[in-house]
Amino acid sequence: MKKKISQNFLIKIIGIIIFLWLSGFVVFIYDLLNFSSIPPLTDGIVVLTGGTGRIHTAIRFLEKDCSQYLLISGVGATTTLQDLKNSITNFPAISCQDHILLGHNATSTMGNAIETAAWVHYYRLQSLTVITSNYHMRRAILELRNLLYDIPLYPFSIKTINKDNVLKISSIRLLFIEYNKLLMAYTGLIHTTKPKHDLINIKH
Repeated sequence: MKKKISQNFLIKIIGIIIFLWLSGFVVFIYDLLNFSSIPPLTDGIVVLTGGTGRIHTAIRFLEKDCSQYLLISGVGATTTLQDLKNSITNFPAISCQDHILLGHNATSTMGNAIETAAWVHYYRLQSLTVITSNYHMRRAILELRNLLYDIPLYPFSIKTINKDNVLKISSIRLLFIEYNKLLMAYTGLIHTTKPKHDLINIKH
């Protein structure tokens, strides 16, 4: 009898966990499909590489006001700005290239956060625009806020996942993976450590 009660209790707990997971997943998808914001002018812009349109958008932001600084975080170890120009179709003209820094150290979202925090402290920036894909934005902001809790962060999402492609198998797979990574970040199963200020190579 006790064994049966224990089994029923376990089934109920598993059912509740699955329900909560699915509910959160639906909210996650709804949020990224409907979230939209236009950030104010900030001291710095960071774009996290890995998705179509991210770098192009960041350059456009910088061109509006060259008093800002731009970090392109997570580029290849030997990648140069000229390489990016050659690889991106219709790469916009840049009139303030000396304010662009390529970050070569990051290989993950946690790495992006560490690299960005070191850069923000190096230039003593007081506000930051964050550019990445919409499915990635929640986790990116979470990781960045762990290290830059006193710096206002303003997200600008690239609509990588939208209402036209959200039901594709590839999109659902991507969202499934990203949602679980976000849960792990929220629960502390993955943890971002504070950066060393000399982590980033200050080379333009």
